[in-house]
Amino acid sequence: MRASTRKKRELLSETALRLFIERGYEQVSVDEIIAATGTSKGTFYHYFRSKEDLLGEAYGRLFVIIDQWSSRTPSQVDSLEGHINRLFLDLADAIEPYPRLFRSLSAAALQQETIGRRASEWQDRLAEALLRWMPDPAKTGLLSSVFHGTLLEWCKRDDLELKELLKSRLALAWNGLRAGGHAAELRLAPQLKEENIMRIGIIGGGLAGLTAAAYLSEQAGIEGVLFERSPQLGGRAFTYEKAGFTLNYGAHAIYGIDRHKLTVMERELGLSFSSKQVDKRRVMYEKYDQITPAPLDFINIVKTDLLSTMQKVRFVGEVAKIIAHIHELKNYETLGDYLAASDADEDVKELWEHLVCSNFFIAPEDARKVSGAVISEYYQNLFLSSRPVNYILGSWAVITNQLRAKIEASGRWSLALQEGVDGIRYEGGKYVLTTKKREEAFDRVIFAMPVQQVVKLLKGTAWEPFLAPYERNTPTEVMVYDVGLKHVVARPFSYISDMNNKMFISDVSATDHTLVPEGGQLLQGIAYLTDDFETEEERKAYLEERTAKMEELFDRHYPGWREAIEVKRVSKKAMVSSVKNIVTNRLLPVKLDSVPFWFCGDGCQGKGELAERAFSTARTVAQSIIAELKTPVAAR
Repeated sequence: MRASTRKKRELLSETALRLFIERGYEQVSVDEIIAATGTSKGTFYHYFRSKEDLLGEAYGRLFVIIDQWSSRTPSQVDSLEGHINRLFLDLADAIEPYPRLFRSLSAAALQQETIGRRASEWQDRLAEALLRWMPDPAKTGLLSSVFHGTLLEWCKRDDLELKELLKSRLALAWNGLRAGGHAAELRLAPQLKEENIMRIGIIGGGLAGLTAAAYLSEQAGIEGVLFERSPQLGGRAFTYEKAGFTLNYGAHAIYGIDRHKLTVMERELGLSFSSKQVDKRRVMYEKYDQITPAPLDFINIVKTDLLSTMQKVRFVGEVAKIIAHIHELKNYETLGDYLAASDADEDVKELWEHLVCSNFFIAPEDARKVSGAVISEYYQNLFLSSRPVNYILGSWAVITNQLRAKIEASGRWSLALQEGVDGIRYEGGKYVLTTKKREEAFDRVIFAMPVQQVVKLLKGTAWEPFLAPYERNTPTEVMVYDVGLKHVVARPFSYISDMNNKMFISDVSATDHTLVPEGGQLLQGIAYLTDDFETEEERKAYLEERTAKMEELFDRHYPGWREAIEVKRVSKKAMVSSVKNIVTNRLLPVKLDSVPFWFCGDGCQGKGELAERAFSTARTVAQSIIAELKTPVAAR
């Protein structure tokens, strides 16, 4: 490699690693690496196929240490044991200052083929180096396992010192090696009897079902089956590709990701994904013929033309009270009750209503039916967030694929796709699930499906009366209008919300460039829907009118979009949440008195809204079952 070529490659590599160390691998994009090095995309992709290739460069530093250690001659080594220990501790010295980087490497090696190859390469290099000095594969394999096992444990926890832990583990290993060299007979406890294994059936393979199964799959005493009626996992987080565009069934935006249950899951389950924040300065509201910054934070509140100076002062005060959890809103049954009692100007009331529409994906009349306590808690969390709106780069598939891989890797769980559960009964101390293919008995059953489907499945059983209060729950449905364009037709903002017609358009590819082919643009329009119609004809006419309004919004801000369409998908009634979180509906508890099953999903009682409630309830259910498994029978 020429000196100038090597210099460019090293610049990209060193800069990327520095950014990974400072901010974490998941938070750094290729565009940010390019900007930090003052190079171009062409230069970057000349040397590296992807960001994952750069992460693998970290192993290069470890190769150097191994090569330097291997180059020593026997005359320079006083003790074989000390020489080998020196290699392990030098490697630990190089790794320990950068826990975020090597945690990312550890997680990425399981998910990314490129990183996995590099990880295997450096492990092979280490094994070869050890065998040159100690030509006994059993002994070097033991020492290598001690090193890699200690490193993995350190990656999973932030309260350990790698070097000190490694010293103690190596000391134990060498004590065994000095004892005579021959392996003693292995002592084994009696094998656990079959009845000690808890078998769990999960019905539903959406985000909630996958999350619950992923947590449970980590427990050696649990095995199970996840049943999913459709041919793919993910439920409403389903993703598919067409003509180079990646389309989600709905948005893959996360509100307040830094305070979201997904970030907790990332750490606990060893997930690895990247996200990018929507540019708050390019989020706009349109009212009548005026476009103004959305009042998402104090800077935009000052800039917005939606409110007068005095109204801005009042709204800032309300935000401050929400953050301090002293706002009166939490004491009102509904937002409508609070607004009726408030002496605020109509513009402030309309802004509150519109914010709730935007974050809960509901029409204005439903926004007024949301509990004041729910809104207060939700916005306290969101206003405290430093990252209010983020996209998961690469779509929901990045999360669902990792959850699936974790479940399958356990070897104790099976995924039954295209196998819906048609019946359930209690027999012989077990719960028997019936599908068209089989009957199978389980110790515990988790319903991870829309509440309406739970009610339907339990019809005619002894448990039906306990589900009656949730039978009339209504879902949150929206119109989703996705268009993939051959080229960027316009990029005036990242998000435009039409306050007049209660709909918005997100330029998804402005934030998540991974979803489009080179030069393409992906726009997603969403219209909030009312569901109060006397006849089917009225409903159809209403949906046609909403479609026309959405296309007018595209015409107004993205001229030429019709001619540039490569992919188009319109879902006139897409379910966003299985239960609309309004006072006339009741979210299902994760556990009901007198009902022996567990429930999770976005229609259950949990933290946050939309996908977060699916994640949080599934985690709660899984942790409760694990605690039950670990509790002695006498203590139950």
